[in-house]
Amino acid sequence: MGRVRLKDVAEKSGVSIGTVSRVLNNTDSRIAKDTVARVQQAARDLGYTPNATAQSLRTSRSNMLAALTDTILTTPFAHQLLHGAQDVAWDSGYLLITLGTEDKPDQRIRAYETLVAHQIDGLLVGAMYHRPIDLGDIKPIVPMVCFNGVLADPAYTSFAPDDRQGAVDATELLVRAGHRNILHITEKATDGLARDLRVDGFRTVTKANGIQATVVETRERSDRSRSQAAEEAAYKALVGPNRPTAIFAFSDLMALGVLRAARSLGLSVPEDLSVIGYDDQEHVANESFPPLTTVRLPHAKIGALAARELLVQLSAMPGQTHSGTIYVPCPLIVRDSVSSPPAL
Repeated sequence: MGRVRLKDVAEKSGVSIGTVSRVLNNTDSRIAKDTVARVQQAARDLGYTPNATAQSLRTSRSNMLAALTDTILTTPFAHQLLHGAQDVAWDSGYLLITLGTEDKPDQRIRAYETLVAHQIDGLLVGAMYHRPIDLGDIKPIVPMVCFNGVLADPAYTSFAPDDRQGAVDATELLVRAGHRNILHITEKATDGLARDLRVDGFRTVTKANGIQATVVETRERSDRSRSQAAEEAAYKALVGPNRPTAIFAFSDLMALGVLRAARSLGLSVPEDLSVIGYDDQEHVANESFPPLTTVRLPHAKIGALAARELLVQLSAMPGQTHSGTIYVPCPLIVRDSVSSPPAL
């Protein structure tokens, strides 16, 4: 059997093709309710699906959005970002197409041109981590919103994690627990924005409370992981003459290295050392021993907010549009790796 047509639905429901069209497109409120019900039931029985191409010609809308990403699809949190956006789009009757470009300029331009040729209504541009996004030679001709990164042009809206406030909340938790000697282990400087924002949040709290605080940058090598680099940094600090009573790590994976260093020295967490991570990475933070107190990156919310903003700009949802960078709160997740400091 070929594709079900409006004519087939009309014959089964006993009305004209025009009536079927008005019912299925919900463009005429004057049609009797029993007629509407009969047409809708006939369409379901026959398995009728609308012709998207014909609809787009009629409405000048394809009801398609696209997410153009760098290497997000290779990460463990990709599903959170993309499902957050996809769910909002789907609920509004839009299809979300996702393309990864491996952050290669030629692939990005080709992908964008292909998407525009397929008449997308709007574009989401995403980054694997919190960093500036340079679109290069791309000059968007459709509404565009950025997620998990920051576009240089403030005329566009970007949604990014509030990494500074996340670090403030984590450090304040340690201060409230009574810690006065806190170490922050971070990564080396990159094009990412999270590192400096978290360091700034950490230093702001420790300075305001007049307590001893140290920032140590890991020495990463190609033959070892970030977790191993953090383990080395933590070990050196913990065997020193003035060992910290708490360590705030740049990421959950780094915090795992801290836990290993503490264990190798016979230190118990949190009785001898309090540890906080960042990310709330699935299958890492909640399954470590002890379960890790951390700061959650709100990936699903960032994706959802970006998609909602794009739909508002398209007048497909009610609401007020925004511009510039909007920082999304990173909630503190308290588990079992923080307590009051030991009596040293």
